[in-house]
Amino acid sequence: MEGIRRAVEAAQEADIRICMVDAQQALDCTNKPSDSFLQNAEWQALLDLPHTFVVLSKIDTLKSTDGIQAAAQAWAQSQRINNRIVPISCANMFGWESLMQLLADDIRTAWGTSIAQQMPLTKTRHRQHLQQCLEHLDSFESIGEDMVVLGAEELRGASRALGRITGKVGIEDVLDALFSEFCIGK
Repeated sequence: MEGIRRAVEAAQEADIRICMVDAQQALDCTNKPSDSFLQNAEWQALLDLPHTFVVLSKIDTLKSTDGIQAAAQAWAQSQRINNRIVPISCANMFGWESLMQLLADDIRTAWGTSIAQQMPLTKTRHRQHLQQCLEHLDSFESIGEDMVVLGAEELRGASRALGRITGKVGIEDVLDALFSEFCIGK
């Protein structure tokens, strides 16, 4: 329970929240919203916050995908999150463009077209890491839809670059720093 409480608390403090939900759990067999989601207090608290998006994943696993878009909108209306829900499939990439467009539009509306103008980076190191992040994101966008593993690696690279700005350092960073100082095998 403590882990759930902390996760909800961290999500409430985030600028943007993306709630990934398995479509089979969120929708019943008729593609109507499942009662278990409608009655969850933590879930409701997150959905009431601005910049919260729901991604109905694995829609390719539903018995029937007929009317899935209408079902997603009905689900969104029942949760008071109109236009903030997107059904997707990682297997066939259905809905990914819609999700990216929805997020881009929200960011543009909330923070303007150029976040860089609002937030000048005074440290060279921060600019370099942000540039690395952008390069990884550009690479991600150019990767074909069938190259999911390569796409995931580019997103990890972007995340690591941002982590270096925020101070979040992973084990790979520690090992890189440690072994860059030593010559192994001599």
